[in-house]
Amino acid sequence: MKKKELRQTAEWQNKKTDIRKLERKFRNILILTLVVVAAMSAMGHYLMKRYTTTIMNVYATQQDNYVQLVLDQINLQENGTEESIISDIIETLDSGNTHYWTLSKEENILFVKNVTETDRYQGTSLDKFYDTSSADEFVKSLRLNHVTHELIKMDGSRYVASGVIFSYNDTQYTLCLLTDETVILDNNEFLSTRISMYIYVIIIMVLMLLVAMGAEMTVKKRELDNNLLHSRLEIQNQHIERLEREAKERDAYDTRLNLYQEAVLPAFARKLDEKNVDQAVLAVLRFATEADTKQFLADSMTKLDDEILRFKKDDTGIILLMCHYTYEMAWRVIHNVGAVDQIRHMEDIKESKKTITEACAEAEEKEW
Repeated sequence: MKKKELRQTAEWQNKKTDIRKLERKFRNILILTLVVVAAMSAMGHYLMKRYTTTIMNVYATQQDNYVQLVLDQINLQENGTEESIISDIIETLDSGNTHYWTLSKEENILFVKNVTETDRYQGTSLDKFYDTSSADEFVKSLRLNHVTHELIKMDGSRYVASGVIFSYNDTQYTLCLLTDETVILDNNEFLSTRISMYIYVIIIMVLMLLVAMGAEMTVKKRELDNNLLHSRLEIQNQHIERLEREAKERDAYDTRLNLYQEAVLPAFARKLDEKNVDQAVLAVLRFATEADTKQFLADSMTKLDDEILRFKKDDTGIILLMCHYTYEMAWRVIHNVGAVDQIRHMEDIKESKKTITEACAEAEEKEW
C-alpha cells in the first residue's frame, strides 16, 4: 500500500474512532435519559397516587361531618318504640346510585340503600355484608359516638366509608355511609387537575426523549455520511480484489494455460465420472523431441478449447482427455494442431463402454 493510502487509512481510522466515542457518549446520555424518564414516571405515578389519597381523605372528612350531623339528629329524637325510631332514622337517610347508607342493630342488617336492597339483605349479618378484609377491618374499627372513615373495597369497587356506633334504649346500632370512589375522582375540577398533571409529566418525558433521540440521530447521520464516503472506496477495492482473485482462479483452472502432471490424471477422471461425463476421448501423443512437445503445447493454447485437459507423461509424451468430444471431433482437433502423426493411442470412452477412470488407468499402465 502506498504512503498516501496508508495516511488516508490512518486518518479514517482516527476519525472513525472519534465518531464511535461520540456515539458512545450520546448513547450513554440516551440510556441515562431513559432511566430519568422511568424514574419520573414512577415518581409521577406515586405523586398522583398520593394526591388521589389526599383528595379521598379530604372527602372522607367531609363525609364524616355529614354522618355526625345525622347522628346528632338521631340523638335529638324523643324516646319511642324501636320500630318508630328505626323508621325515623331511615327517613333521614338519603341514598342514591353513587352513595348509600347501611343501618344495623348489633349484628343484624336493618337497612341497606333502599327498600329493595333491604329486602335482599334481610336477615344478613353485618359480617356477611362487609365480607372483604378491608371492610371487616373498617367495621371493627368503629367506636361509640365517634365517626371514623376508611377506604374499603367491596364487590369489585372502592368506597369511602364513614361509620359510627350509637346507642338507643340500651341497644347499639351501627350507621355507615358508603360513597363510590369514582364519584369523587370523576369530579370535574379534580379530574381536570389530574389530567393536567398527567399531560405535564408526559410532555416533559416526551421532550427529554426527543432531545436524546435527536442527538443520537445526529451522531448516526454523521457516521452514515462518513461511512458512505468510505464504503465507496471499500466497494471499489473489493471489486478490484474480486476481479484479481477471479483472474487468478481462472488462470489456475484454465485448461489452455495449464499442463498437469500424469499423477493427477486419476483424480480428474474420478471427478468427471462423479459429474456423469460419459462422452470423452482419451488420446496419447508421443513427439520426437522435447522441442516438438513444447511447440505443440504452445500451439494448443490457441487451438484447443477449455474442454481438453492436458497431462504430461514425460518429456515427449502428452495425454489429452477431451471432454464432451466424439472420436471424429477429437481427430479433427488434433489434425488442426498438426499432431495426427504423433497419436499413439486414441479411444472413444463412451464407445468402449468404460468409465473415464478405467480408460485412464489402462492408458497409464501401457508404455506408448
